[in-house]
Amino acid sequence: MKYKNKDGIELNYTGNDYGQKLTREVIEEAINIFMGYNRSDARSAEWALHRGVNFLKDNFNIGD
Repeated sequence: MKYKNKDGIELNYTGNDYGQKLTREVIEEAINIFMGYNRSDARSAEWALHRGVNFLKDNFNIGD
C-alpha cells in the first residue's frame, strides 16, 4: 500500500537521479535495520526499532 497524504499525493521514486537513488538507499538501509534482529530476543527487537527510528530521524532531519 502506498502512502498518500491528506491531499492524495503519493511519492514516486522510480527515477535514477542522485537524490532519488540516495533516498532509496537510505530507506533500504532502514529496512535492513528493522528486519535484521534476532526474532527470538525481545531486547534485539527493541534495539532494532530504536536504531531504525533514530536512523530515519537523523537522515531525514526529523525532530522529536
